[in-house]
Amino acid sequence: MDKVNIRIVRELSKNARIPFSQLAKKVHLSPPAVAERVRKLEEQGVITAYKPIINLEKLGVPIRALVECEVHKAMERKLKAKLIDMDEVIKIYNVTGITTFIVEVGVATLTELNDFIESIIDYCDTNTKLIMTIPIDDAIPQRLEKMLSKLKCE
Repeated sequence: MDKVNIRIVRELSKNARIPFSQLAKKVHLSPPAVAERVRKLEEQGVITAYKPIINLEKLGVPIRALVECEVHKAMERKLKAKLIDMDEVIKIYNVTGITTFIVEVGVATLTELNDFIESIIDYCDTNTKLIMTIPIDDAIPQRLEKMLSKLKCE
């Protein structure tokens, strides 16, 4: 992964609909060269999808929370199946440590958040954090170039 590919990935993560002509100007290549690099990044599995970023607040879902789930003994599969089918769930992270899952949820009211938590308490103990703001919301680390250069040196 060279610096040009990193810049291409970064630009696409900001705007996946950017025309190759504009992307080419930003990375100082020709549009056909950029198109070829993007195609290769897709083939390599570096770029896996192009999808819109949705403003949930504008859709009437202003409350987002992270719910840590410390799963009761032998309930992990049942909880995971339940979470996958719940409308409020945005993402499920299976993590290490005492917490088994961290679940990102979106709801319209605090009552709905409470109802969500009540619906899973038979499976786990929860610790809930409301998301106030998301200062960084990138798909790739901000210092990816630095991280990759360290890997090449080791």
